[in-house]
Amino acid sequence: MRYIFCEQCITFFLYFFQEKKDHGEGGVLVGASVEGKRVLIVDDVITAGTAIREAIKLLEAAGAIVAGVVIALDRAEIVSETVQKSAIQSVQEEYSIPVVNIIALKHLLSYVGSSKDLAEYVQTVETYRNQYGVKDK
Repeated sequence: MRYIFCEQCITFFLYFFQEKKDHGEGGVLVGASVEGKRVLIVDDVITAGTAIREAIKLLEAAGAIVAGVVIALDRAEIVSETVQKSAIQSVQEEYSIPVVNIIALKHLLSYVGSSKDLAEYVQTVETYRNQYGVKDK
């Protein structure tokens, strides 16, 4: 589920489902109309950016102007074997909008490394980052 907010003090709220629903309001976009409004997409995590691209297409088709994207956790993974940049970098370049994270994998790794309760997971997270992560993140 993705959450989308208006830029002016959250004067409306809507969300969308990956799949069309046939109950409740139905459809994939649920909530206020976005036609002619600037919106901010808020998502929990970004991997390859596929869900964000889908949200942008849905919103633009509904007449919205996507102002930017906020991601809770950026895994900083490469988009694909052939595209050696992060999903955030890719979406920013493709749509010319700001895409920012609240926390990145490197921050999570730092926290895990500084916690005596979580230190045992450092190697696992580093292995994940080395295997899937962009090299400059």
